[in-house]
Amino acid sequence: MDFLDPRKRRAHSIRLMIGYVLIAIAIALGAVLLVYGAYGYGINTKTGDIIQNGLLFVDSQPGGTNIYLNDKTQGSTTASRLILPAGAYKLTLKKDGYRTWERSFTLTEHSIARYVYPFLFPVKPVVQAVKAYSATPPLLSQSPDRRWLLVETPESSSGVVTFDEYDTASLPIATKTLAMPAGLLTNADQAGSTLKEVEWSTDNKHLLLQHTYNGGTEFIIFNRDIPTESINVNKLLALSPSEVALRNKKFDQLYIWSKDSGDLQIANIGNSTVTPLLKNVLAFKPSGADLITYVTAQGMSSGEVTARIWDGNKSYPLYVFSAGSKYLIDMAQFQSHWYYIAGSNTDERINLYKDPLSGIRDPAVGKAVPLLSLNIKDASKVSFSTNTRFIEAEAGQELVVYDIEAQSAYHYTLTTPLADLLHWMDGHRLIGASGGSVFVTDYDSINQQLVVPTIDPQGGFFDRDYKHLFTISSGAGGITLESVDMRAGVDLPKTAQ
Repeated sequence: MDFLDPRKRRAHSIRLMIGYVLIAIAIALGAVLLVYGAYGYGINTKTGDIIQNGLLFVDSQPGGTNIYLNDKTQGSTTASRLILPAGAYKLTLKKDGYRTWERSFTLTEHSIARYVYPFLFPVKPVVQAVKAYSATPPLLSQSPDRRWLLVETPESSSGVVTFDEYDTASLPIATKTLAMPAGLLTNADQAGSTLKEVEWSTDNKHLLLQHTYNGGTEFIIFNRDIPTESINVNKLLALSPSEVALRNKKFDQLYIWSKDSGDLQIANIGNSTVTPLLKNVLAFKPSGADLITYVTAQGMSSGEVTARIWDGNKSYPLYVFSAGSKYLIDMAQFQSHWYYIAGSNTDERINLYKDPLSGIRDPAVGKAVPLLSLNIKDASKVSFSTNTRFIEAEAGQELVVYDIEAQSAYHYTLTTPLADLLHWMDGHRLIGASGGSVFVTDYDSINQQLVVPTIDPQGGFFDRDYKHLFTISSGAGGITLESVDMRAGVDLPKTAQ
C-alpha cells in the first residue's frame, strides 16, 4: 500500500507542489499577458519583439466595403474591429460601383481610432426624373425627419401659392399638391413676392416662412398637413416683426423680435397674446423653451457689444466683442455638455465656450472662460452638425471646423467655387453646389465629391436612409426634380441594375 510508504508520500507531495507552482506561474503569466494586451501591448510573431498596439473601428455606408491599410487588403469588410501596431496609416475603403474613400491617420499607443462615418458615393449614379417644371422652383424645403419634401411650384398663379409635397419614404415617390389659403399672403399676386424658409417645427407638419412682398415682409406658419389651418403671424398678432423664431420648436409658441425697438417678446398663437421678454436686443438665438443667447449694446462702449445668456430667469454676460453687421451666435448640447458660440463678422475670432453658465454662476470664477477661438474673419455663418459633434464657421470659401469629441480643429480654404453657403448633410459631411454639380465634403475637407448636376445652390436633400438624393437639374428636358440613387453594384435593386 503505497500511501503508507513515507518516501512515496513525500515524492507525491513534491509533485503536487511542483504542479501547483507551475499552475500559479501559468495563471500569473496569463494575467500579465491579459493586462498588457488590455493596455495595447502585443508580440511580433516574426521577431518576438514586444509592440504597442491601438484599436481601429471601421464602418461605412454602404456596408460590406473592403478595408485597405497602406494599400494592403485586410481581408475584412466594414463593420470591423482591428488591432494594429501604433504608427501612421492610410485607410482606404473600396467597393465595386462606388468611389473610393480614403484618409491618412496616426494610431498612437493604447488609443482608439473610430472611422465609422465614411459614405461612399456611386461612380455612375442612377438618375430618375420625378417631375418637370416650367421654371426653377422658387423654394425647396425638407422636414426635419427628411421624409417630406416641399417644392414651391413656379406655376402658381392668381396670388395662390402651391407646393408639391413629396413623400421620400414612398418609392416611386408619392406626391400631392398643397395650396396656401387665398388671402393668407399679402400682395402675393404682385411682382417681387417670395417665400424663404425660417425653420420647421419638430412635429414635421408646420413650416415657418418669411414672405417678402411689395410693401414689406410677414411671417407665415404653413401647415402642410392641413393647409387651411395655416397662419399669418403678422395679421394674427397685429404686429410687424423683423424676425420670428419657434419657441422650443413648437409652432404655437413664438419669439417675436423688432429690429427698430430691440424688443424680444413671446407670442402665444392659441390666444393671440404677446408677452415682453428682453429689451435692446440686436440678435438672438433660442434653444428649448427658455434658453436664449442674445447680443446687446446696452451699457457697452461705442463699437462694442456683448453676448448674454438668458436662462428663463436671469441674464448672464458671456463675451464682449466688436459690433458688426451680422452676429454669429449658437448653442447646442453634446455628451451632456452645453457649447456656445459668439462673435461677429467684423471680429477675427469667434469664441467657443463649454458650459459657460457653470463658470459665470461660480463665485470663485465669476465669468465665462472660452474653450478656444475659431480664428476666421468676415464669417457669415456658424452652425453645429446634425449630431452636434462638429462646429463650423464659414467665410466664403474659407471654413473652420472644430471636432468637440476629438478636440481637433481644421482650418481650410476650398478651391472649388461654391454657389452658396454649405450646410450639414449629416453628422460628418457638408453639402452645397459647385460648378453646376452637387458638392459634398467631409468635415475636414477630405473626400470632396461632385455628385450629379444641379441648379439648386443647396445641393439637394436626402431621404431618411440616405439612399436617395433629390435635386433640381436643368437639361434638354427642362427643369426637373430628380431622384438620384446612392446605391451601386450589388446594392442596387435588381430592377435598377
